[in-house]
Amino acid sequence: MQNPVFKKIEKNLLIYVIITIYLIIHFFCFPSFYSSSDEQHYLANALQIQRGYLGEKDPLNVCNAGLYTNNGYVYGQYIGRSLFLIPFTWFGLQAVMLSGLIIHIINFILLLLIFRKLKVRQSFALLYLFYPVIFWQSRTLYAGILVLTGFLAAFYFYISDKEKHWVLSGIFLGLAMLARYDAALGIGAISLALLIKDRRKLLFVLAGFLPVLFAIVLFNTFTYGGAVSTGYGESGIKLLYSTIFRGDIVSLVFYIIMLLLLYPAMFASPYLLQKFNLKLEYALFSLAYILLAARYNPFHFDISLLTLPLRMRYALPLAGMLLIPYGLFLQRIWEKYKSKEKALRFAYWLFIALLLAGTAYASYVHAKFLNERKAVFEQIYANTPENALVIGSSDDCMYFLNGFFPKRRYLNIDLNQGLAGNPQNLSIEQFIDDKTYVLELRYSNRSGRKSTRQQVIENEREKIKEFIEKNKDRLQLVFETEKPHYLRIYRFERFK
Repeated sequence: MQNPVFKKIEKNLLIYVIITIYLIIHFFCFPSFYSSSDEQHYLANALQIQRGYLGEKDPLNVCNAGLYTNNGYVYGQYIGRSLFLIPFTWFGLQAVMLSGLIIHIINFILLLLIFRKLKVRQSFALLYLFYPVIFWQSRTLYAGILVLTGFLAAFYFYISDKEKHWVLSGIFLGLAMLARYDAALGIGAISLALLIKDRRKLLFVLAGFLPVLFAIVLFNTFTYGGAVSTGYGESGIKLLYSTIFRGDIVSLVFYIIMLLLLYPAMFASPYLLQKFNLKLEYALFSLAYILLAARYNPFHFDISLLTLPLRMRYALPLAGMLLIPYGLFLQRIWEKYKSKEKALRFAYWLFIALLLAGTAYASYVHAKFLNERKAVFEQIYANTPENALVIGSSDDCMYFLNGFFPKRRYLNIDLNQGLAGNPQNLSIEQFIDDKTYVLELRYSNRSGRKSTRQQVIENEREKIKEFIEKNKDRLQLVFETEKPHYLRIYRFERFK
């Protein structure tokens, strides 16, 4: 008689093979750096939390702050992702960049556990690994994927019949909100569904959620100056209002179509199931996140066939949660057409193979993109001395993080942008000394683009050009290259 453990391993052998190949691809195309000031903020916040509070008093150690408080300059990004990053910061940048994969695997395991509880084929959880925006965030420091962790864990306990599990569900909903405060929209949707369907269950969920909410309110009051304040300089109420009323019809249609097409019928799957008692929860949750995502027009950025699915960044938690009813939907199809199981199995694994191949290519492209960012980082540090003051523009500050990278000071040429509106009325001239350098950086892969976002970047870059022209008699070119991107570094020769 075959050993039951061996039989189970044999049954799921293809899942183990796919996961192994996926991990090999990830490490072969490992993300060597991050790509935005937003990601730098999560890392900077992780370092600041270890110090005991959020805020940076030294204006020469700030990267595009959103708020100025008694604690100094504060970033807008919420702290959940930064808290998760803390242990990784102890082992350097490679460990930090590994954190997204760890979250990705945790979410995959949570989905496996949910599918086991719902008696859904475990192999359907593989779809999670390859969903474009989720896969992409697993290679970054963004927080959306961690919001999904909170929602998936909350769902696992939500579908239980035990009251103590409902309390745990509420706790994980609170942790989802800690990662990004806009998760409150999804939490509100679930709460409204319970208010309509099961008020007793709602009380237990709130018993878990409210203590976490109270901790968030205390943190907001201490860090941002108000119970519903945020690091973006806007209150949570104002952000909620703009989410509901600022979305446009083009964005709404875009997100719905993407959720319907990337995995066929996924957005409609909760309502295509005859016996699915969470339709109301999913209807309200979907509405909340579609409104949130529609606040950010995907066509504000340059898009291509490869990057189009990544513009679903703000709908990521919804996409991840829809995989649950989608797994049930696929299971029903499997059962309905049992006579064609071989054909269905062949079609499904062929689809997984295609997704795996697409992921390999996307990983290669993304790794190349990040390697170029890393090369710029190395060029800057190789051509500026320790404790140099570097003046840059746009997102150049992402390359500077004292306490993690070698010591450099940094100022954005536009102090209003870099220093939360420059409330101290500082000027560039008062900081220029004998270790001052000016950075002129333009990314070659953005050359010629006409998107709204690119025009904003071009305007920011134009200010550094004007500054260089104004001070050309005081500047000496010390480095110039066009590989991997156009970069010039100037040193101030006359600084007084």
